[in-house]
Order: sequence, then structure tokens, then C-alpha cells
Amino acid sequence: MIKKKFGLTALICLVMLVTMMSGCGTSSDSDKPTAQSADGQEASTEKMKLKFWTYYPEQTKIDGYFMNFLKKKFDFDADFYVASSDTSKEKLNLAIASGDIPDWWKSLSFQEYDKLIKQDVVAEIKMEDLEKYAPKYLAFLHKVLGDDPFKYLRRDGKIYGLPGIWDLAPHGGVVGFREDWLKKVGITKTPETLDEMEEALKKFRNDDPDGNSKQDTYGITGTAGTIGDLFSFIFGAYGVYPGAFTEDNGKVVRGEILPAAKEALTVLNRWYKEGLIDPEFIVNKGNNVQDKMIQEKSGAVATYWFGLAQDGVFCCNDIYAGLHKANPNASFAMIPGPKGPNGDYGMQQGNALFGVDIMFGKQLEKDHDKMIKYLQVFEFTSFEVESKIALTYGEEGKTFKKTADGGFEYIKPYDDQKERWKYGFGGAYSVPGGWNDDYNEELSTFDTKDKSMLPLRSKLMELGTGKFDILGPIDRPIYNDYKERLDKLTMQTFLDMIIGKKPISEFDNYVAEWNKMGGDKVMEEAQQAFEKLNQQ
Repeated sequence: MIKKKFGLTALICLVMLVTMMSGCGTSSDSDKPTAQSADGQEASTEKMKLKFWTYYPEQTKIDGYFMNFLKKKFDFDADFYVASSDTSKEKLNLAIASGDIPDWWKSLSFQEYDKLIKQDVVAEIKMEDLEKYAPKYLAFLHKVLGDDPFKYLRRDGKIYGLPGIWDLAPHGGVVGFREDWLKKVGITKTPETLDEMEEALKKFRNDDPDGNSKQDTYGITGTAGTIGDLFSFIFGAYGVYPGAFTEDNGKVVRGEILPAAKEALTVLNRWYKEGLIDPEFIVNKGNNVQDKMIQEKSGAVATYWFGLAQDGVFCCNDIYAGLHKANPNASFAMIPGPKGPNGDYGMQQGNALFGVDIMFGKQLEKDHDKMIKYLQVFEFTSFEVESKIALTYGEEGKTFKKTADGGFEYIKPYDDQKERWKYGFGGAYSVPGGWNDDYNEELSTFDTKDKSMLPLRSKLMELGTGKFDILGPIDRPIYNDYKERLDKLTMQTFLDMIIGKKPISEFDNYVAEWNKMGGDKVMEEAQQAFEKLNQQ
């Protein structure tokens, strides 16, 4: 499957949201006049100051419309801490080392999360605060991650960070066919099984679907960027998922060493020998695959559904948009993957939990009101239409007006992006990028231009089927040590078997070598990690 950065959320299509942390100091407030706080403690009568990180100062204004809108609504002062994406981690570490712990920061790996917890610089986040001050966020987490959305982040029974999630990831990958090519070669039904797909690929290769009287098209293109990219839907048709740790009746398994993987490799070898697969799949990168679809060199591809969706459904439809410029009659039909002999189908999907979104500085355990204020602001900017309008369109009557169909239209000169930045909205303001519910119909209107497309969007959002790596969020030292060599062995073996350089009959020898190279230790560690996770 073609990989895109997880930043392709609905909100990113409207505005690039960036990594955040604050640069607040830890100086004493003892000389300031005080009043009772929400917790009954003494608090300063001066307005609370919240700090937000920006990588793009030319797009953001601390005294512009959007920030003033937030400051007025939640009664706080604000400041920006400016850096670049390249220096954010360094600045965070330097700030902590100097004792000037930021109020909050975001976008860390689980390894970094554990390191900071051990340094005792992180505040505990109470579940009751999330329930009271961020209920929509909490409901969103439950919807995407299940009954216990914090099980990967809980340490000694405490929560120190909020999950970084992309709700589209578990349903993103699909197989797309050139629908107009199917009709051109006489196929009236979108392929649903492996056999039907193979027949379509043969016709895409041999029946001149582009009408140029040359045999210059292939059935399908792809990439060997990672094991999970390698025609995952064929393996999914046999119920296995190479490149991922998945669960089968309480046991952790790895798809590349399961017997059914041999059946998938047999299919791929046959397709390759018959010229159905783009022979450059071995060296293709994601952009090469995209270019080949746009240049009409292939009739099928595995990618994210929104890359193939027609204009108006969602953002980021790169393949469809590029193809349509050259061929307005082109269209795609999508399936979750072809069904195999036992009815299995699907492809490797992404884990919705990709990291730690937000952590708060240790000092906020004593400054509870400030943590609450941050939670309220984050909740509002992520889930409320009022905030989406202010951030995207600005001030009604000044920068935009409502249209008869309930849409929004910029008032000149604010149809110019730079003018919007000057006024103080529409830029890369630091609100949590991982808190956006792409399935929320009310919010989805902001990145679905044509509201009549919403039913199609909802259907496509659930189309992707398959499994994802359930242990991705867990740090496993043995796996880290052996991963590179094991993946290299798997990739080279699979490629050799697909192109016929090595007989598939040697599959069992490959499995034995995989285990001998450390795979057996990796699987033992994986099972222990899985059991420990589910005992919390």
C-alpha cells in the first residue's frame, strides 16, 4: 500500500496543524494578588497565560482574529514559542534540562514518552478531568481505540499522556480499479474475488484499455517499500498479514512466516510471469506509483481510498485529480481487497494509535486550573464547529459570508491566503492535530465541498478492511535489535520468489532461517508483551 504521512486528516486538508510545546518558565507567582481558583485554591487575579508552539510565524498572529477569539472565549492571555520542526525535540530537551519545563508538548514516540516519565518531568492526567473537561475527546478515543483507549499509555496505573491517533488509519487501504477501463475491456462487474481480479488484470495488460494500439499497460502497479506494502491484499486474501504482529486466538503471529503466505507468493509469481504486474514495482516509490496511475500505465493499485475519490468527497485525492486533468472520463471502483479461496479478504491497515499526542509538564500537577484550561481549549478547537469556522473562515461579515446553501464564501480580499494570515486566521495555529473526528458528519462538511457527497464519503471511510500491527506502540528491545535483518531477509526472499529467481518450494527453508536469525526470540518477546498488555 502506498504510504502517506498520517497528517492527512480532514483538518490538515483545511490547515496544516503542527507539533506543539510551550516555553513557560517556573518562576514564583507568590507576589501576585490572588483569588479563589476552581479547585478552591488561591490563584492569581491576573489572566492566565497559555503558550502555543508555532513553526510558521508568518502564518500566525498572537493578536490576530483566531487567537483573540480563543482568548476572549476562555479568558486567557497567550504567547507563541517559535521554532522549526527540525529543532523542536532539541528545544524540548534543553528546556527540561535547564529546569524550565514547558507547560505541554506533543508528538512523541512511545520510547520518548517512557524516557520523560522516568525523568519525573511529566504530570499525571486524571481520568476525571478528561471526563469533565474533554468529554467529546474521550468519546472519540473510545470510538476509535475501544473500551480502554489508554492501555498502551498507562504506566503503574497512571496516565501521563494522551493518545496520538488517526481515525482513518484502520480503514484507509483499498484496492482501486480503473472503472472506465473495466468497461472498455468488457467487464461490467467490479472484481470481487482473486480469480475475477486476475481476469481483469489480464485484460488490462492485453486488451489495449488506453486505446493507443500498444501493449504498454500493466494490470497493477505497486511498491516494495516495506513488507506491508508488498501487495498486502494478496496475502490478505489468504488471511495473513506480513510485516505486522497480529492476534489469532490469543496467540501473536507474524504473517510472513505462516504457511498461507506461500499461497499468496504463488499467485504473485504467476501474475509476474504473465506480465500482469508492473516489473518496476521493486524499485517504485510511492510517488512513482502515483505517477504511473496518472500516466495511465496501470489499471489497478492499492492505496488510500481518498487518493482515488472524486473531487468534492475529501481532501488529498492526488491520483484522481492528476489523472482527471488528462482524462476527464477516468474513474475508479474500489474494493477492500479480493476474496481468496476461503473467503478471506483485506490488506494491512494502519494502527490508529501512532504515538503520544500531548503530555503536560510536571508543574501543572500543582497548577491544576491551567491544565483544565488547556484541556478546555483543546476540546473546543478540535470538536466545535464554532472554532472550525473561526479558524478556517474568520469573522462573519468581515472575512466571509454564508451562502444560500449553508456554505461559506470569503469576502475579498480574504480569498487570498496571505490576507487571511494577516487578519489572523487560516494559518498553522497550534491546536491538537490528533483530536479531529473525521467521522463526525457536522465537522466533515469543512472538507467535503459538496454535501451531496457525504453518503459516499461515509461509505468509503468504512471500505478498508484488514489487520494492523497490534504491538506497534510497545517498545520491544529484542525486536528492535533483530528487525532490520529479519525484514531484509523477508523482503529479499519474497522478491526473489515473486520474480522467479528463487523457487517458492524453498519457503519452509526461509521460515527456518528467519527463526534461526532471531525470529524465534522476537516471537517469544511479542507474546509476552501481548499478554502483559492485556493484563493491565
